[in-house]
Amino acid sequence: MSNLNSVFDILRGWPDSSALEAGFDPDTGATLPEGTLVYVATRELLPAKVLRIKDSSLVAAPALVAADRGKSYVVAGLGGAWAGFAIGDIVEWDGTAWNAVVAGIESEVATGTRVVVIEAAAAGAFAGHEEKVLQYTKKTVSVVSAALNYEGAGTTDIGKTVVATGSGHTGTLVSYDNGARTWVIDPTTPADVFHVGDTLAITGTTTVPTPFGTVTGATPAGAAWAMTVPVTGNRIKINGTDSIYENKYYDYTGTVWYKAARQVAAPASVAKLTSGIKTSTVKPHAWIAIQGNDQFDSQFVNKITCVKCSSGAILKVPSLIADTLVPGDRVYANAGVLAKLTSGGGMQWPCAQVIKSNGTAGATGWIVVATY
Repeated sequence: MSNLNSVFDILRGWPDSSALEAGFDPDTGATLPEGTLVYVATRELLPAKVLRIKDSSLVAAPALVAADRGKSYVVAGLGGAWAGFAIGDIVEWDGTAWNAVVAGIESEVATGTRVVVIEAAAAGAFAGHEEKVLQYTKKTVSVVSAALNYEGAGTTDIGKTVVATGSGHTGTLVSYDNGARTWVIDPTTPADVFHVGDTLAITGTTTVPTPFGTVTGATPAGAAWAMTVPVTGNRIKINGTDSIYENKYYDYTGTVWYKAARQVAAPASVAKLTSGIKTSTVKPHAWIAIQGNDQFDSQFVNKITCVKCSSGAILKVPSLIADTLVPGDRVYANAGVLAKLTSGGGMQWPCAQVIKSNGTAGATGWIVVATY
C-alpha cells in the first residue's frame, strides 16, 4: 500500500519475484537507507594458486621446518632440494617435502598465474607487496620492421610460430600492427630476443601475400606481476593443485587474510551506484533500496531489500535537488542518489524519468519517477 506522506514509497508496479531481492549484504561499513541507488557486486576476487608466496629470487631450496608449512616460492635455480623441479615452477613446502603447485613454462612462471602475498618480509618480485594479490604476465618481444621489405600479418597468424633467419630465434605471434610494422612475439625461451637484421617468417601462414619482415628494432618487454589491492571483506579461493590450501576460501580483514568461517563463494553484496559514462562502460543494472540496512532488526543485521529499476515500478524517492527537477527529466545514479541527466561528455546511463517533483530543495524534497 502507498503512503504519500512517507519519504520513500512504491506507488505502483510492485515487481514480481524476479525483480525483488531480499538479503543482500551491503558494502562493508556502508549505510544504505531506503531510496539509495545501488548495484549488485561480489566481494570475491579471482582465484589464486597459492596463499603464502614468499620469494622469486632463490636459486636453491631454503632450509625449512614444519612450522613453515604452506610457504611457497618461485624456483629461480635448481640447487638443493629443488633439483627435481624446473625454473619457473611455483613450489610449496608441506612441512616435510616440496610439492609443485604450478608448472613453469619456458623457464618462466605460467602467464596469468595469481598468487597471494601474506608473508612479512617477502622477497624478490614480492617485496613490499604483503597482503596483496599478484598476477603474472610473461615476457614478450616487440619487433619492428621499418624497412620497405615488409608484408603484414593476418588474424589467422595469431598463435603461430615466428622464425627468425639469422639469429635462429623463435616465438609465438601474440599481436601485430601492420600500420606500425610491429609484431609482438612470445619468445620460445628467454634467450629468444631477436636481432636487428633478422628476417622473420610465420610458419604455416595462410595469409596472402605471405607475411615477412626484416627486423630494424627489437624491444623485450619484461615480465610483470600486476597487483590487486584487496579491501575489507574480499574473499579468495585457492585453487592450486596439491597446495595444502587447495579449494579453501580466505577472507581479508583489512590487515590480514584468514580462513573463511563459511567455506563457500562470497555472497552477493551491494554498493552505491554511479552509473558511468555511456561511451566507456556497459549499462549497469540499477537497483533501489526499499528497506535499508538501518531498518532491519537483529535477525537481519546488515541486510537490505532492493527492487530492480528495470521493473517499471513507479517510485517516490527523496531528493535534495527536487527544486531542479521537472516532469520529463531523465535521471541517473550518482553515488547512490538520483541526478539530472545532462547531454555531452558521453552522458551517463539513465535509469528513470521524473513524473512529479515537489520542487523543494533539501531534506524535504522528493520526486516521483518511473524506472526503466
